[in-house]
Amino acid sequence: MHPATAKWYDRRDSVFIEFLVADSKDVKVDFGKTKCGFSCTGGTDNAKLANEIDLFDAIDESQSKHKRTDRSVLCYLRKAQPGKAWPRLTKEKAKLSWLSVDFNNWKDWEDDSEEEMGNFDQFSDMMNNMGGEDDLADLDGADDVRIFPFHHASISRLPLSRSEPVLGVM
Repeated sequence: MHPATAKWYDRRDSVFIEFLVADSKDVKVDFGKTKCGFSCTGGTDNAKLANEIDLFDAIDESQSKHKRTDRSVLCYLRKAQPGKAWPRLTKEKAKLSWLSVDFNNWKDWEDDSEEEMGNFDQFSDMMNNMGGEDDLADLDGADDVRIFPFHHASISRLPLSRSEPVLGVM
C-alpha cells in the first residue's frame, strides 16, 4: 500500500485534510483523539492507498467528519482546543512527501480579531463590486493635462511650471 497525496489547512476551530484521490472506492476514515486514519482504493489503476497520521494535537472525534467526492475525500477534524493554532498537521516535525499545505485555503487567523476579519470581508466585497476602467468618472480638466514620456533619471530635467500639470508615463 502507498500513502494518498494530501493537503491540509488550519482554522480557528478545526483542521481540514483533503486526500486527493480520484474515483475513490471503499473509503474508510477513522478519527481517534490524536490520530486520523484513511484508506481507500482509487485512481485509474485501483491502487490501495492508506495514511495513518499522528496529529499535532487532540481532536473531538465525535464532531469530526469526512465527505467523498469524485476527486477527493475531505476530512473535517474538530479541534479539542479551539483557538489554538496548529503549526503543522503531524506530531513529528518530519517532512512527509505525500503531505503539503493547502495555501489556497490557508488563513493566518491567530492574530486577527473577528472585527478585523469582518472589515476584511467588507473590503473584499467592495473591491469585487467595483467596475473596471470604463466605470471611471470623467476627470475635470483632463483635457488640460499633457503627458510626457520620461525615464526616472531625467525627471529633474523636465521643464515644469506651476500652471502646467505633467504626468509621467514609462
